Amino acid sequence: MGKLIKSLPKLSVLLVFLPVAIVLQVIGIDGLPLFLVSGLGILGTVTLIGKATEEVAVYTGPLWGGLLNATFGNVTELIIAMVALTKGPAMYPIVLGSIVGSILGNLLLVLGGAMLYGGMKFQVQRISKTGANVNVGMLWVVLITLMVPSLVHIAYHVNPDAFPELTHASADILVEQVSLVAAVILLSLYGLSLLFSLRTHRFLLMPDADHDEQAEWSVKTSVIMLLTATLMVAYLSEAFVSSIETLKESGTIAMSEMFIGVIVVAVVGNAAEGMVAVWVAREDKMELSFQIAMGSCLQVALMVAPVLVLTSYFMGDLMTLAFDPFMLMSLTAATVIASTALADGESNWLEGAMFLAVYIFFALVFWFHP
Repeated sequence: MGKLIKSLPKLSVLLVFLPVAIVLQVIGIDGLPLFLVSGLGILGTVTLIGKATEEVAVYTGPLWGGLLNATFGNVTELIIAMVALTKGPAMYPIVLGSIVGSILGNLLLVLGGAMLYGGMKFQVQRISKTGANVNVGMLWVVLITLMVPSLVHIAYHVNPDAFPELTHASADILVEQVSLVAAVILLSLYGLSLLFSLRTHRFLLMPDADHDEQAEWSVKTSVIMLLTATLMVAYLSEAFVSSIETLKESGTIAMSEMFIGVIVVAVVGNAAEGMVAVWVAREDKMELSFQIAMGSCLQVALMVAPVLVLTSYFMGDLMTLAFDPFMLMSLTAATVIASTALADGESNWLEGAMFLAVYIFFALVFWFHP
């Protein structure tokens, strides 16, 4: 037991907030205290999920290990969003915000932080040009696919006279239909991207497996830890979303609804994985850092977003992919910046600072957005 405890990630100490969250719910304390406690508890469970998937990957090998990491890499965001969906359409803006926030957070905050932190030690760090081009190309496809439902929605509501053949109801139906088609397309692309990166072209996009790597946990321990952490994050996500709902209704904090979704929820879900990406960049493992950040970014867009849309459809109240114009603007800016900065396959601290500056700017925009 002592060896197991020593092998736990340092941030897993935040799991002490799990019983605190339970106590707060039992005695009926909600709102900001539960929001903070459950958020910190989620950070602890995320680190435990990451450690457990790494341990299982040692036994399963790189192919299934990569698939496992792809599946559980964004399980926190998916669970939080799923819980929010059950609360009804009132929470849909926060769910959409968390999707945008996860993409922005991984692409600008995590990758920018890694480029800055690693660049302060190494003048130039390199990544695979092929990997960068494939991932950025996929990012453009994602952006275009996500923009179409939003632009259909915006175009009709801004100038309905331009579409005399559409009523308000038929326009909404069109947005729903386009959103469903987009979800199916994105999910199909996710499957193809897994086939490309894990089977046909893994030699281009994945580092070679270290065959001398030794597992610290047994298979049984790793699986139990993974399942336990997933159950814990499911409980904490319920408390987290419930506290957000209370804060929305009470209006006790100055944060806008969009800021909560795009920044707060996304940062909580990505914090642990993001810190790993930043840390390995300091060890001149920029390729690994890039794959963590970009992989998580694309997983959210290609897997999490369409799964949420399809889930809401089967729940009987479809969540469309009609994003706020500011969200679309931020996604477009992030994609343009990533395309230009990563094209040469090199990074430095100034590029990282530019990524972070854009993220901070949009975070402030979302803070003041009504």
